[in-house]
Amino acid sequence: MELKNYLLFAWRWAWLIILFALIGVGIGYAYSQTQPRLYEASTMLMVNQDQGIFARPSPTLEDLRARERYALTVRELLLVRPVLERAAGMVEGVTPAQLAVRSSTKEVGKTELFLLSVRDTDRQRAIKLADAIVASFQALERDLLDNPYAQASTLIVVDPAYAKRTPVSPDYTGNMILSAFIAVLIAIVIGFLYDYFNTRISDESDLDRRGGGRPLLTVGKLKGTTPTAQLVTLHDPTSLDAESYRMFRLYLDTLPADERPHVIAVISADSGEGRSLTAANLAVALAQTGQRVLLVDANLRAPTLHTLFDLPNQGGFVNLLSGTAQAIEPFLRVTTQSNLYLLTAGNTTGLPAQLLGSHYLDKTLKALRQYAEVIIIDTAPLLIFADTTLLLRSVDTTLAVVRSGRTTEDRLRQMLELLRQTDIACLGIVLNGVARRRRRLFLPNIRPTQPTTPMVVANRSEIVGDAGD
Repeated sequence: MELKNYLLFAWRWAWLIILFALIGVGIGYAYSQTQPRLYEASTMLMVNQDQGIFARPSPTLEDLRARERYALTVRELLLVRPVLERAAGMVEGVTPAQLAVRSSTKEVGKTELFLLSVRDTDRQRAIKLADAIVASFQALERDLLDNPYAQASTLIVVDPAYAKRTPVSPDYTGNMILSAFIAVLIAIVIGFLYDYFNTRISDESDLDRRGGGRPLLTVGKLKGTTPTAQLVTLHDPTSLDAESYRMFRLYLDTLPADERPHVIAVISADSGEGRSLTAANLAVALAQTGQRVLLVDANLRAPTLHTLFDLPNQGGFVNLLSGTAQAIEPFLRVTTQSNLYLLTAGNTTGLPAQLLGSHYLDKTLKALRQYAEVIIIDTAPLLIFADTTLLLRSVDTTLAVVRSGRTTEDRLRQMLELLRQTDIACLGIVLNGVARRRRRLFLPNIRPTQPTTPMVVANRSEIVGDAGD
C-alpha cells in the first residue's frame, strides 16, 4: 500500500516534477554559460629515490615505508607558497593565489608516480604554469628538503605537460544534471507540503487515500452557469455527465430485490458540495428508466429543489410534518420529466429540528412509500444542522456527496464517523466536480428494468390553487 501511495503521489505531481526538472536544466545551462572556460594541463612526475638510504639493494620494510613518506612529502612541497610564488613570477597573467586554487596533485594508482594538474583560461598558459611549478620546485628543492648535497633533482618528469584542446570546465552536462536533481527535489517537497497542508479532496485516488474508499459515482464539472442548466439529466440527457448519474440505477439493479433501498437520503458534510443538484439529477435519471420516483426537499432551512424545476414552493413537506395536511396528493408536484414528482419543502413555520423530530416524520415517510418505487430526499448539511440526523433515522439508507476541491478530509471523516456512531447505512460516495475523471463501475448480473404503471397524482393546474400553507 505504501508503494502504491508513492506511485500515486508521483503520478499526481508528475507535471510539477517535469516542469521543475526542465527549469533546473535551464538554470544549469545558464550557470555554465556564466563560468569561464578552463583548460587543464597535466604532467606526470616521479620522485627520484635512488639516492642515500633509498639506493640500498635490499631495502627493509622500514625503508619502503620511508620511501612512501618521502614521496608524499615531495608532493606536498610541490604546491607550497614559495614554489607557487616563484612559478607565478615566471609566467605573466596569473597571481600566486590564483595558481594555488587552480593547481592540484593526484597519485597514479598504487605507484610512485603522480600527476600535477594546472587549470587556466588559456591553454598554452596552463602548460607553461605546469612546467614553471616543476622548474620552481627543482630550483628550491635543496632548501625545501634540507639536503644541500643532493647530486640530482628529486623530481623526475616522466611525461611533459600537455593540455587537451577542449576545456574541462564548465561541465555543462554535470551542472544541468545536478540542477535538475535539485529542482526535482524542490518539486517533491512542494508537492508533499501541499498535500500535507491542503486536505481538500481532489479526485478518486485522493478520496481513497483520505479514508473515503472508492467513490460509487464520479461526476465531472457540470456545464452551465445556473443550477437549472446543470440539471444535465433533464436538459442534456445524452452527455457523459448525465450518463454518470444513470449508472446509479445500474448499481441498484445489482442489489438483491429484498435489499434495494426504497427511501434514500442524499447527504453532505457542508453546504455548497452539490448535494441538491446530485439528488435532482439522480431522481431524473431513475425516472428516465421508467420507475416512479419521488424527490423530496427536506432541507427546510434553505430549500432549492423547486428552483431547479421552476415550480412554486407554496406548501409541501412542512405541511405534512406539522400534521395540518389532510392528504398528500395535493402537494406532489408534476415535473417536466415523466414519472418524476417533487415534494417541495414549503414555507417553514417552526424550527426544522422540531418538525423533523416529531412523530409525523415516520408517518409521512410511511405514507410516501405508497406513491413511488424510489424516494430521493435532499437534506440540510449533516455536520451543520442536527435536524438532518433526526431525518436519517427514518430512511433506508444514505448517499454521501463529496465535492472535489471543497470537501476536506477532516469533514469527510467526521461525516462517516457520525453515520457509524448513529448506525445509519450509506450506499457510497458520489464524487462530483472532478476535473478529469474515468467512469468505471463494475456491476455483475445487471437485470433489465420491469415496466411500471404511472402514479396517480394531481396535475400542476390542480396543485397551484390547493398547495398553500
